[in-house]
Amino acid sequence: MLKRALAAGEEQLGRTLGQVLSGPGPGAALQGLFAAAGQARERLDRTLRAALDAAQVPSSQDVDELKRRLAEMEELLDGLAARMARTETGAERRPGPEPRHGAERSGAERSGSRRREPR
Repeated sequence: MLKRALAAGEEQLGRTLGQVLSGPGPGAALQGLFAAAGQARERLDRTLRAALDAAQVPSSQDVDELKRRLAEMEELLDGLAARMARTETGAERRPGPEPRHGAERSGAERSGSRRREPR
């Protein structure tokens, strides 16, 4: 019996609230309240950003922008490192210049010893 009474009360409350909110007065009042709250929040955000700028403290938007730019730089550096690695491995695989035919080598060059330059 108690459950039926609670269910009937909830149903009646739901119908009553529906009727009240469906009318032009309360609905418009709630919309106005939400609009005013949104405008107040925007003013607060602008004021807070101005205060942070004056104190030279980065905002969360500044931090997000910095993170994005750092990620872009990291991608660029990774790309450069990969290109350098490909260049280095390509240089290791390539044979050196071909010796010229008929070129005379001195005795020091034939024996494998090199003459040091004076410093």
